Amino acid sequence: MKKILYLLIAVLVLCTTFSAFGGGTQDTGGMEPVRLTVWEHTPQFEASLKTTLENFMAKNPDIKVEYEIKTPDQYYALLATTIQAGEAPDLFWTNGTATTDLGNLVKQNAVMDLTGKIDVGGYSKMALKMTTINGKQYQTPGATIGTRAVYYNKDIFKKYGLKVPANFSEFEKNLEILKSKGEIPLSFGGMFSWSILFHFEPILAAMAPDWIEEATAGKARVNDARVKAAFKKMLEWGEKGYYGPGYLGVDEGGQLLAFSKGEAAMTITGSWNANTFNKNNPDLNIGAFQIPTKDGRRPLVVTYAAGFCVYDKTEYPEAALKLAQYLTTIESQQIWVDQLKDVPGLDGVTTNDPLVSEIVKNDFQVNSFYTILGDFAKPGATPTQLWEQDNVKLLSGMYTVDQFVNMLNDQMR
Repeated sequence: MKKILYLLIAVLVLCTTFSAFGGGTQDTGGMEPVRLTVWEHTPQFEASLKTTLENFMAKNPDIKVEYEIKTPDQYYALLATTIQAGEAPDLFWTNGTATTDLGNLVKQNAVMDLTGKIDVGGYSKMALKMTTINGKQYQTPGATIGTRAVYYNKDIFKKYGLKVPANFSEFEKNLEILKSKGEIPLSFGGMFSWSILFHFEPILAAMAPDWIEEATAGKARVNDARVKAAFKKMLEWGEKGYYGPGYLGVDEGGQLLAFSKGEAAMTITGSWNANTFNKNNPDLNIGAFQIPTKDGRRPLVVTYAAGFCVYDKTEYPEAALKLAQYLTTIESQQIWVDQLKDVPGLDGVTTNDPLVSEIVKNDFQVNSFYTILGDFAKPGATPTQLWEQDNVKLLSGMYTVDQFVNMLNDQMR
């Protein structure tokens, strides 16, 4: 009997020792934590995602979350491959209804219906429009407004006595002066479709805000003369050397780095890249403005960010849903705004960043050209994909402006 008792005590001691050193932690009650994987589509958002997940794990020690950062040019192809293999990440970013990708994932039953499972109270109709299909919530909404801006090097402007332009003519005059002084007026990633979009949209907004207003209401065509004029202006600036040599071989990273290093006086890109400049060069003396119209008004291109979908076949639906719930909170969204130095779009989320204040200084807001393409596509057509694939060909001369806009127009209702 004593031998049996000693044996039981020995087994108990052994189990306790195993638990303490290899079988779990006190926080998880001796159980291995659930492990989730999250995919993000671009390095710009890594700091925000990392901090958010760290805060979530501190509140939920029984859940461990790992993340993977992809690149925009490969993201959807990689995601499609993992979904087809039944091995998709537990949560993953999509661009919401701004593209057809979320809709396709819904048709494939690849994303969880989050309707009533996450709290989206306080989010605007525009934010929810990005994440709902047929009245059902398939993605966490974002609290940031993604806009575009002209970032400028204040020291270079001061050197040549330049000021923030009061109208479109003055903006072009600044480009001409900078070029004549041997400076690169604008760094531009001409080989990357998203850089082209974020460059083109402020030009279109400054030159043809009336077209954007009409198109948002479904009353204007993409092959309109006003759209052609904006495309031609972008090409004209390239021909005049305003983008510097070899810009057609520059990607987004090269564009942002050139400006960060003071190799270009300005760059036009998304508001979320403001923090990238600070990281690349904390000493950069940077300002921001919107390209003004010919009569001096400042348009602000507005798009709401989208968050993360939950994989419908996740192995851990309760834990994945708990993370999705956290991602919609003000606490989580404040992290994104603080880390990105971006524009808040949710009540309760604030910013005191002076650069953001310069970015959002505007006289009126306009819709995104890309959003218009998605909103008014013919059934089954994908003008946003055509844009992504072929706008680089427009810059390189493979398509004329007329050819390109007609191709887009053919896919529109």
